[in-house]
Amino acid sequence: MFFRRLGAIARKEFHHVTRDARTLFLVTIAPAFLLLTLAYVFSFDAEHFNLAILDQDKSDVSRQYIADLTSDGTWRITGYLTSFEEIDTWLQTGQAQAVIVIPRGTAAAVQAHRPAPLQAIVDGVDAILASQATGQLYTRTNLFASKLSTLSMAGKLQGARLYLPEIRNRTWYNPSLKSLVSMVPGLVAIVLYMPALALSLSLAREKELGSFEGLAATPVRGLEYLAGKAIAYIGFGFASTLPVTLVATLWFHVPFHGNLPSWLLLALCYFLASFGLSMVVANFAHSQQNAMLIMILVFFVPSFFLAGLILPVDTESLASRLAAYSLPVTHFIPICRGVFLKGLGISQLASPTLALLIIGGLTLTVSLGFFRKWID
Repeated sequence: MFFRRLGAIARKEFHHVTRDARTLFLVTIAPAFLLLTLAYVFSFDAEHFNLAILDQDKSDVSRQYIADLTSDGTWRITGYLTSFEEIDTWLQTGQAQAVIVIPRGTAAAVQAHRPAPLQAIVDGVDAILASQATGQLYTRTNLFASKLSTLSMAGKLQGARLYLPEIRNRTWYNPSLKSLVSMVPGLVAIVLYMPALALSLSLAREKELGSFEGLAATPVRGLEYLAGKAIAYIGFGFASTLPVTLVATLWFHVPFHGNLPSWLLLALCYFLASFGLSMVVANFAHSQQNAMLIMILVFFVPSFFLAGLILPVDTESLASRLAAYSLPVTHFIPICRGVFLKGLGISQLASPTLALLIIGGLTLTVSLGFFRKWID
């Protein structure tokens, strides 16, 4: 009898969603669409930098350095300066985002095994762009120094050597250091909130329209009612996971090193936690508008700033820590990044998975408790 009533509620909800185009879009296509748009909003990678050159040395070494620096098109030369006085004008007007100054005697210093310092002046109005530009210049200058050292050892360039610290970096999981590769898996956790939002709206809609009174008069128990609805939306949640994964891997070229069954099982834990919260919200919301407002303001928007998507979780104060770790997305972001980029399995992600199960268990119990009191 229990499973028959449970199945009846699940089938009712399934037919309701499939017959309502807006709800069907919200639980299946909207997560992939949101990922497609939000990934561009939160991408901090600069594809091109405008560069001005003040070459006071005008030597073969300076010309080769400029050629190597701009060889792949990331740095685009917008002009050659003739004096220091022009630098301020070029940066103020935005004609250049950085200026490279190659002082006189650079080639002679290289040949004489003396330090050959270069000066880079970067527009710091955009701190993120300036940080990327500085890092690019430092890396490419080190590569050029290594190249000169190699030529010197091979006897092709007599005495050529730049006295810069030699750094040999190897970046794992995101070798290109593109923010998009890191942001997209994190955004996957946020956009998969949509099925939970749809569930909250569904529960609030039945109270708002008065259709729940008819169900309350039937033998359907609170557990059967909530579980039946959750089962239907879990199915739609899995249906939304596939297009989201395809957008991340095929459109944004984010590698997927994990195991698909493990990924779906971890997503199930996330759905349970987020559905529990949505059911708690639905118990206090008397309309769909209230439910949506609470879900967006209390859970969706804070996920961008508190859950470790852009900056690490703030653990300095107890309040910020409690606020962050009470959100399921805080625990699902490292799961998404671990599965996509590191190929981690359930055993390596046991801690955040356990946190999701605890949140899901507590919130589902609370929602069931409030539901029983309300139906009585």
